[in-house]
Amino acid sequence: MRAVLLIIFALFITPAAAFGPSTPAVPPDRSPVVRVNIIDGEDGRDSLVRLGPSLGLDAADIARIRAVSGYVGCLSPSPSVGSAALFLDNQHILTAAHVFFEPSGQRRWKCFFKNQAADPVMIDLLVDDANARFGARKPKPGSNNDYAIVRLAEPLAGAMPFPVAADMPVTAGEKLIVVTAHPADMAREVDRGMPVVQGCTVRRKPVSTEKTSFFRTDCDATGASSGGMNLARINGTLAFRGIIITTGPWRDPALNGAPYNEKGGSVTTALGTDAAILAAGRSLAGGGF
Repeated sequence: MRAVLLIIFALFITPAAAFGPSTPAVPPDRSPVVRVNIIDGEDGRDSLVRLGPSLGLDAADIARIRAVSGYVGCLSPSPSVGSAALFLDNQHILTAAHVFFEPSGQRRWKCFFKNQAADPVMIDLLVDDANARFGARKPKPGSNNDYAIVRLAEPLAGAMPFPVAADMPVTAGEKLIVVTAHPADMAREVDRGMPVVQGCTVRRKPVSTEKTSFFRTDCDATGASSGGMNLARINGTLAFRGIIITTGPWRDPALNGAPYNEKGGSVTTALGTDAAILAAGRSLAGGGF
């Protein structure tokens, strides 16, 4: 059975700054910074406004990305944070399911989505069964069922999610723009209110035997990259192609700049926005999507 998991690694962290000043502080990580899992050389990630134009993004694209993407997190019983983006409409997000679950499998609560617009908006998430779709009752981090579509308590006014090009399957060689909120241990300093982007490539699109599709990339990923939006231009239009769910051990110095190597762990995996994820999103959003 082919599954997405090479090395299980949950890409979420708990930085207090992501939650805002009203949130209880989380003790800082005092360990030395090791900038991995960085694939094929130097860390290619940078601020959306600095790197975006070189990736073909204009002012309207940048504003749209900031409106629809940002932080997702939960505060209880323990804090977690990852990346997320609006999916199908302006009242649902798609992200990695492990953000919403304790290691024991207990579901977290007091969850939120906060975009990274110039005037950011923070909205509560409804994580009960009527308002959320998870890939499994207890999703396994980094697996084919590590996805969540969750309803916002209210629509995010004025935000327009990127379309899903389900009729155009992801292919090897496809050029991606990956968007994350604020991953840990980046080589460059980026304001926490600004999305982080990178141009990278789909290296392989395996045939999935599971209900979800997945693909392997050379995109750099560290803590809090989980749920990061994978965009690509399909017939000239930016489309939402997948979300980051797993990478190699991102604090292993052996993977700092290592060449792309799936067996060696120098690889990042994304779940596609088609198949079971699209079906789950449609069942929750309704409205003919």
